[in-house]
Amino acid sequence: MLPLRIESQYFGSVQYIKQIATANSIVIDVHEPFKKMSYRNRTLIVSAQGPLLLTVPLQSGRDQKASMYDVKICYGQNWPIKHLKAMRSCYKRSPFFEYYEEGLNQLLNTRYPYLIDLNMGILDWLQKVLKTDYTISKTTATIPYLDPNFIEARDSSNASSIDQNIANQVYSQVFSDKIEFIPNASILDLLFCMGLSTNIYLKDSHL
Repeated sequence: MLPLRIESQYFGSVQYIKQIATANSIVIDVHEPFKKMSYRNRTLIVSAQGPLLLTVPLQSGRDQKASMYDVKICYGQNWPIKHLKAMRSCYKRSPFFEYYEEGLNQLLNTRYPYLIDLNMGILDWLQKVLKTDYTISKTTATIPYLDPNFIEARDSSNASSIDQNIANQVYSQVFSDKIEFIPNASILDLLFCMGLSTNIYLKDSHL
């Protein structure tokens, strides 16, 4: 079977990590042009008010025109502290946040110069905390937009169609007593709410 070609995400969505967990092999395209307003440098967590986007600021900001592997992170705003505070505020009541908080602190306080290094570090961390192995590689050169050697799946994990049928996707989120279930949030939402049962959820073919 051909490998799945996907983009790199910052704390990828549930469906993004599900793609990685269930595919025979994954190739992350690190040579594609950076795509603005995407989940390559953003993640969606769940707050008491609803969805909350966390964004990793980049050098060159909105004028970013580099390939993904050349995109540099900007640390002028000390965004790791802001992201950690937001995560703690949203998930301190979750069943499993305390088990992952220290590792999360270490991960985000590592000053990765490049976005791709941060995102790959996140995938390594997820493999360790979930006690699993993903078959992941990275592109070694620029490849055509559509390449017959890959199954094209970039940006498919956050398509609006993913959210349309959520009947089987529901799990207990932190603020389920206040707001409706928010599907396909960051993998952090699932991890903090379900712990190691996250593996079962990710590999369930009915979701």
